[in-house]
Amino acid sequence: MDKEHLIDLISNSIISEIKDLKINEEKLIANNYLNNLNLNQLRIISKEFIL
Repeated sequence: MDKEHLIDLISNSIISEIKDLKINEEKLIANNYLNNLNLNQLRIISKEFIL
């Protein structure tokens, strides 16, 4: 394996990990937001997604 190919593999792996971290961070932010809502607010939001 040459140097360029190795660099491509490593950089692609790093980019993939960063995307995974961002997705996990966004899920955590969404969960925290939803946990701070009261039951009535959650019902309203769920109705919007169901319709």
